[in-house]
Amino acid sequence: MSVGEKDGCRATAGTFLADLTADERDALQEIGVARSFPRGSLLMFQNEPDDRIMMVLEGRVKVTRTDEHGRDLLLSIRDPGDVLGELAFIDGQSRVASVTSLDPVRALVMPAGVFRRHLETTPRVAVVLLEIVARRFRDATVQRTQLGTLDTMARLATRIVELAERYGVVSQEGASVVEMPISREDMATWTGASRAGLADALRRLRELGWVQTEGRKLIVLDIEALRARAA
Repeated sequence: MSVGEKDGCRATAGTFLADLTADERDALQEIGVARSFPRGSLLMFQNEPDDRIMMVLEGRVKVTRTDEHGRDLLLSIRDPGDVLGELAFIDGQSRVASVTSLDPVRALVMPAGVFRRHLETTPRVAVVLLEIVARRFRDATVQRTQLGTLDTMARLATRIVELAERYGVVSQEGASVVEMPISREDMATWTGASRAGLADALRRLRELGWVQTEGRKLIVLDIEALRARAA
C-alpha cells in the first residue's frame, strides 16, 4: 500500500515518509537532492564515516552486514518511504551495515547537518523519526526472540509470510505470488540457515503443498498453514 503519490512520493504505509504530511514531505524535498541509482548499486557502505542520510522515494533496497568471516548477512529489506542511515545520523558513528538497491532506486539525499537543522525547526518530524527508530528496534528485538526458538522450517515460514504480506499479488486462483526481491543466499541468511538447510526446508514446504516455486517466483498456496507453522 502506497501513500503520497500526488507529491511524487510512493511511500509504503508505516514508513517514515508515509507518516509525514504532504507539506512536510515537500519541505524535505526542498533541502535534499533526488538521485537515481541502478539496480545493484551500493548506496551506503558498512564502516564508512559518512554524513549523508537518505529517504527512499522509489524502489527497494536491502540492508546487509558483513560478519567476521566475510559472509554478508541480510538484516532487512527497506521499501519506498523508508529512511536510510538513521543510526549513524543519530550517534555520529560509522555505518553498521551496507545498503544495496534491489530495484532501480530513486532516493532523496541530504547532508546530516542539513537534516539535523531541519529537525530542530520541525519537532513533529523529529518525533516521527524517533517513532520509526523505536519501532524498528522493537520489531528487531521481538523477531530475534521469536526466531531464536524456531527450527529452520518455521523460520522460513515466518519469512515467506512476511514477503507475501509485503509484496504478494493475489492470482485468479487465490494464491499469493511473490516476485522474489532477494537471492536464495540472501534468503538463507535472512532466515538464519545454510543454503542447504534453506533448500531442504523449502522442499518440505513444497511437498506439503503450501508453496510452489517457479524461477524467482514464490507462489504461496496456503498462507494460514504457513502462519500456523511459524507460530
